[in-house]
Amino acid sequence: MFYPRLTTLDGKETLVEEAQMCGWREHMSTEHRVLFLSGVLTGETESHNLLMALDTISNDPIKLVITSPGGDLDSAFLFYDTIKLIQSPITTIGRYCASAAAILLAAGSKRYLFPHAKVMLHPHRLFLGDAGLTDAEIDVARQQSRKYKEKMIDVLIESGAKKDRGGILADIENRNFWLEPQEAIDYGLADEIITPKIWQELIGGLE
Repeated sequence: MFYPRLTTLDGKETLVEEAQMCGWREHMSTEHRVLFLSGVLTGETESHNLLMALDTISNDPIKLVITSPGGDLDSAFLFYDTIKLIQSPITTIGRYCASAAAILLAAGSKRYLFPHAKVMLHPHRLFLGDAGLTDAEIDVARQQSRKYKEKMIDVLIESGAKKDRGGILADIENRNFWLEPQEAIDYGLADEIITPKIWQELIGGLE
């Protein structure tokens, strides 16, 4: 828990009950409009819906701190749509942004990276294994995989990637394409390396 158990109410010290206490995530979201995208991205990722909730309170910038190995591409595209739909500008701050998480990093209106951040792009991976699929089902799966790849490239270009479709495809085809912070900036996936001064400016300073 974030806050102390004792507070002053009507001039008297009062014990705050467990259910009334505020955790650090709630403190950062309500006080500083900072959300955290951590872990594997799924349809249940909480920060997706919190973006919409904060946008109903005000249209001040929202900061999204990303530490994720990626995850479900459909969820990433829906998250991307939400970022573009709401009125609040989204500042993305990348710590570890791989696969689908790199798409969300690039989607921000202002994009920062930690000095030792990692960014990784790769195409949609098609795993058929021994699923016993028919030839027709395998063909459908391959078509869907190609669509995911094309959509991912579209989103990266829309978000400011500085290479054309062929260049991005050549970089990611059949491999993981790793980028150091300055390389990601040069590629167009981020704008700047974050500093203590920038962080304080983003969260409005601490009282």
